[in-house]
Amino acid sequence: MLTSKFSTTEWWIAAVVSGIALAVAMQSLVITRRHKLMMVLPPLAGAAFIVLSSAARGYEGETPLMLFTATALGLAIMRIVFAVHLRRQMELVRSGQPMKQLTVLQVVIFFLAFAAVVMAMAVFL
Repeated sequence: MLTSKFSTTEWWIAAVVSGIALAVAMQSLVITRRHKLMMVLPPLAGAAFIVLSSAARGYEGETPLMLFTATALGLAIMRIVFAVHLRRQMELVRSGQPMKQLTVLQVVIFFLAFAAVVMAMAVFL
């Protein structure tokens, strides 16, 4: 495990970096400037949860930091994995057409890929 020797400070740094990565990944999924600014809110809500959860534990334990880091990184990585499909969908939206509905196979592939990313992070984090 790459992070087995992480201190609490290093986990905070990892959480901030993964939150920024998630915010950047989410901003690339919207078109308008107003919505791009709104995409910062989910990572900030996650950060607020971490702070409150850590405060409730007396800032002892790294579990909330680990969970936030793993989730944020997992979602950011999924944005990269499905970049081609998402780019096509965004091109449809920009041209004024509706997005294509996901097929059952695409949903299955998404969840299998997400599970693989989470398992890989469990091994390395």
